[in-house]
Amino acid sequence: METKQTQKAKKKKKAGSAKVTHDEKRLEIIACCATLFDKVGYHGMSMQMLADEVGLGKPTLYHYFASKADILFEMHQLHLGAVNDSMDAESAKASDPGELLIKACAIALREISQHPGYVRAFMEHYGDLEPEHREQIKKRREEYLARITSIITKGMESGQFRKFDPKITTLSFLGMCNWAYKWYPRLAEQTPPEQMAAQLCEVFLEGLKLPRLKK
Repeated sequence: METKQTQKAKKKKKAGSAKVTHDEKRLEIIACCATLFDKVGYHGMSMQMLADEVGLGKPTLYHYFASKADILFEMHQLHLGAVNDSMDAESAKASDPGELLIKACAIALREISQHPGYVRAFMEHYGDLEPEHREQIKKRREEYLARITSIITKGMESGQFRKFDPKITTLSFLGMCNWAYKWYPRLAEQTPPEQMAAQLCEVFLEGLKLPRLKK
């Protein structure tokens, strides 16, 4: 005969398994949604189209997400979470500003190559988020912006980088990395993220202009 403790443990295990299955299904739905966004655009996609793509009835789909705006918000969260988690890992291993910028660029390119639909949604549909969701994402974006600005400022203070306006330099760097979502996916197989990041950051960190010869 089972004890109460055994019954509780089984219920807890069952509940845990159900949550894992639920979360996995949510991720599957998000991935299918990203694919549809790429095909027909955010505004062209309907929840019925998504239900058909995932193989669920529309009422069941609403069990996982109340609207496509909620899915868009989750895409933003997943993208920012992945970028920040990767930066945390790299910052724990290195402190050199130049190296960290290359790592940040590689992380952005890796997300572009592995999750192009998520990144496209992040770049192009921030304005389509619900107001309360947009405010949350705005805060997280600003935190990441401040993180990169801090790296660049440290490089300038240490004498490794030339002194420019740190905010403008940060926006220039992120613009270089983020705009790659337009062209990098088709090159990702040929040039992996780390290799492409090294090339891009060489131009950014070293510049194009050759030093003038002294007369």
